[in-house]
Amino acid sequence: MVQHVMQNKGKMFGLVFLLILLAVCMLSSLMFGITHYSLADIYSMVTSFNGQDVTHIIIWNERFPRMVIAVVTGASLAVAGVISQLLTRNPLGSPSVLGVNAGSIFFIVVFIVLFKVSDLHIIVYFAFLGALVAAIIVFLLGSLSKTGTTSVKIILAGIAVNAMFVSFTQIILLMNQKGMSDVLFWMAGTISGRTLDMILAVLPFLLISLIATCFLGKSMNIYASGESIAKGLGQNVMVMKLGLLFLMVMLAGGSLAVIGNVAFVGLIIPHVAKSLVGHSYAWSTPYSMLLGSIFLLVADISTRLINPPAEIPLGVITAFIGAPFFIYIAFKGGRARG
Repeated sequence: MVQHVMQNKGKMFGLVFLLILLAVCMLSSLMFGITHYSLADIYSMVTSFNGQDVTHIIIWNERFPRMVIAVVTGASLAVAGVISQLLTRNPLGSPSVLGVNAGSIFFIVVFIVLFKVSDLHIIVYFAFLGALVAAIIVFLLGSLSKTGTTSVKIILAGIAVNAMFVSFTQIILLMNQKGMSDVLFWMAGTISGRTLDMILAVLPFLLISLIATCFLGKSMNIYASGESIAKGLGQNVMVMKLGLLFLMVMLAGGSLAVIGNVAFVGLIIPHVAKSLVGHSYAWSTPYSMLLGSIFLLVADISTRLINPPAEIPLGVITAFIGAPFFIYIAFKGGRARG
């Protein structure tokens, strides 16, 4: 595990380094794909855009939207994971594990296939609604027993709710196979084919939620110390819990409305951030934002380069990395308790 960057100056230097790395990844996203472009091509497109130049058109209409979407949704999914792990007090917590992803996809499928909704701005709200319903069900199920809510019960409830929504989604698609092509856009989990209009529809929700979460760093540290301690320090625990739940739903639901079912980003990135700066949310949250953007940019570039000219779905790349990481964290947690 990487040593903690203990001093604030070191942590600030780390943020600057990640910003530079993010800029490099953003440029790489514009440059690399089935066709490679040079920095000169990108500079020419920015300074003197020519609507008749095929290079300019591809960079602006295809590469630029992919880059923006990867940056925004990568940061959002990572921070949603930070919140999930805090709410569940479990290192395995993430929107995908908690069933939030599956709930959001289920609602999208229902309203596209059964109600023939095609307006993206309306679909976004259904994605939010599905994420919220799934999160509420998980937390209600996790707190039903006399012993109250525990992190293990929350995770088990999340796995059950995830399986339930996945099965419901499959049933609807099996009964309405003609509508399957309409929702594969979200089921596959990919940035390919997405447009700027799609990210602009959710951008206000995502940016406000990201900024709000960063400003809640101190309050999140207090909440993380335990509910009894937080109450003793004057924190309204219920308001804090509901606020964090709302932010998680906004971040996860908004991202899923654009890129579909891309899992494990919210599981991997918070652990990497904490390995660098420790458990203070004042630092781990902005680190997670930058690392999430970098991770999704690199993953998206990989989808284009592994098997050209075909593209591998983004969800496959993140699952390939995330599934072993999930097993590692579970094994590490079990060994620590043993």
